[in-house]
Amino acid sequence: MKHLAACVFAITLLPGCTTTTNYVSKSPAGPPKPEDYPIYVYTENVTVPRPFEVIGTMQVGETPFTVTGGSLESVVNKLMNRARQKGADAVQVTTVRKPGFFSPHHGADANFLRFTDTWESVSLSETELVNYFKTNAPKLDAIEGIWRANDQMQNRVAILKNNSKPGREFIAVILNTRNPSWKAGDKKGDLRRGERAGVYRGSYYRDDYQQKQVAVTLRLPAADRFTVIVGEDEPVYFVREPIK
Repeated sequence: MKHLAACVFAITLLPGCTTTTNYVSKSPAGPPKPEDYPIYVYTENVTVPRPFEVIGTMQVGETPFTVTGGSLESVVNKLMNRARQKGADAVQVTTVRKPGFFSPHHGADANFLRFTDTWESVSLSETELVNYFKTNAPKLDAIEGIWRANDQMQNRVAILKNNSKPGREFIAVILNTRNPSWKAGDKKGDLRRGERAGVYRGSYYRDDYQQKQVAVTLRLPAADRFTVIVGEDEPVYFVREPIK
């Protein structure tokens, strides 16, 4: 929503004005998602970052009684709410109709998506990870350990050696998060050593699964914090937690 909101301008909706919605099912709906479940919205120029199937399509339009339009944000909220009801994981906006002389409100067409892949995860509990860090303490790389982020979801991640994917030396996995679409063990990043000590390069996965290429620099010699830039002016700060 943050990236979509950049292209939104506010338009007042007069009392009594209405829009119409039309949903067409493509495959059986899934169980409804909770009200606080994040439905990810991908705009026309964004590639959906995971394999998916389209479970339905929806059009938000106007009625003959619509005399002025609502904001694009309100249209997207309608799409997200219906997507939750249908058990979708995401909304792919395919068309946006802006207000004009003959159509005084925003409209949109969208696909409702269900992800069809299994997100990579590590099946180790936090206790097992702590034991790994304690047992291997003398030979751990500087980036390995447990880190707490200052992001909205208050993510805690563990970073450990894992070269099961080509070009990867370390994997970052979720320990705790407020985001109900992610679970403990899910991959949050892939890293490899960079050109000098304390520098790492790789990928960070935003909450909507979009992949962001990142460069991580530990603050040596303490090596107790680093920053990830996940978007324009969106730094996420990570601070090391003591292993107890």
